Amino acid sequence: MKYLYIDANNRVSFDEDNYFLNGKPQSNEHNEDASLLAKRLASSVVAETIIRLSNAFKNVAVLTAAGTSMDNGANSGKSREGLWKCCEQEINALYDALKDKGETLKANLDKAKSDNNIEDFLSIVVIYEKLNGEITVDGESLRGKLQQKISDVCTLKLDASNMHHADFLRKLTARKPSDPRVQLYTTNYDTLFEQAAMQAGLTVIDGFSFSNPRKFNGVNFDYDIVYRERSRIKPDESFIPNVFQLLKVHGSIDWWKSADGNIYQKDDVQSPCIIYPASDKYESSYEQPYIELIAHFQQTLRKEGTLLIVIGFGFKDKHLQSIIKEAVNQNSHFHLIIVCYGTEDGVETGIQPNFASDFIIGEEMKVPSNVSVLFSTFKDFVEAYPLNQSYTDNSKLQNATI
Repeated sequence: MKYLYIDANNRVSFDEDNYFLNGKPQSNEHNEDASLLAKRLASSVVAETIIRLSNAFKNVAVLTAAGTSMDNGANSGKSREGLWKCCEQEINALYDALKDKGETLKANLDKAKSDNNIEDFLSIVVIYEKLNGEITVDGESLRGKLQQKISDVCTLKLDASNMHHADFLRKLTARKPSDPRVQLYTTNYDTLFEQAAMQAGLTVIDGFSFSNPRKFNGVNFDYDIVYRERSRIKPDESFIPNVFQLLKVHGSIDWWKSADGNIYQKDDVQSPCIIYPASDKYESSYEQPYIELIAHFQQTLRKEGTLLIVIGFGFKDKHLQSIIKEAVNQNSHFHLIIVCYGTEDGVETGIQPNFASDFIIGEEMKVPSNVSVLFSTFKDFVEAYPLNQSYTDNSKLQNATI
């Protein structure tokens, strides 16, 4: 039995012969593929859930991670395993430089290599360098080369076939303009959502000044955009539609940190201001601007009436995982939707009990009353996400796939 959707009241699943809603087999008069029928049912249920929750919760926040960037056609982002494969040359250079520095160190490096775990590998290198100094060859830092390769791999152009990033933003922002702006948090370094926003004609508030050079200041998230000359007899009409906030909690490939500590946004950054996948990322998250962005995330999840949608996030980042867990357990007017996806040998696994184990409990696959879990790719989720036609500017939907 594979589960595609779980919440406190609904469970969609299938086996080789049938598909089920709450354990009851559903009609299949035309002998269609049970997995396809289950996917359609799960999409229908999650669409109804989003409509219901959107009406009940004023604040809408989204947390995205690598799973969204991997749905970018020919310019796909990388999973941790994919990132390892892209960086093998740089990883092997570091391994060769360290393998003879001690048996324990070599054993730890071998374990990271056998697991293709770039985060564990880079963590070992970081700790070694803190104790013994920088590893260089011909005056060049080997860790610097690896980090530069990670940055290069995460520099992605929006694929021509990728309309779902833009569609998702259109659907998220199709809401009453006077409602709180949708907040899109991401751990990704790439600029796919920024490119999609430009494609869709949306306005992004990202913490940077509107003047050049674009300098980061967290106070910019407190600002909004309104029609200055429009009558304010109806406050709803003063706010410009199609605006959202973008908060990149691990930095971005187009962020640059100056010598005086200020963060600027610019093109062609050689050493971007990002938190690399290593054990010291938790230490780095307490530095500016990351600590401000993470504090913003925590503050949002503590607000009454908040819906959080988590997409393509593996719940490996403890500093974010703990904030989400706190909201589920402590905020009585909060709901979490988790969109997860995984395969084994190319075969879709369905929802796994070890995924987000704080929220999917035991082999019975139970979840708290304020948690919903959907097994879906980002692209399929966007197609299932309902569009509020009441607040849609049709002139900006000419290129939409919905």
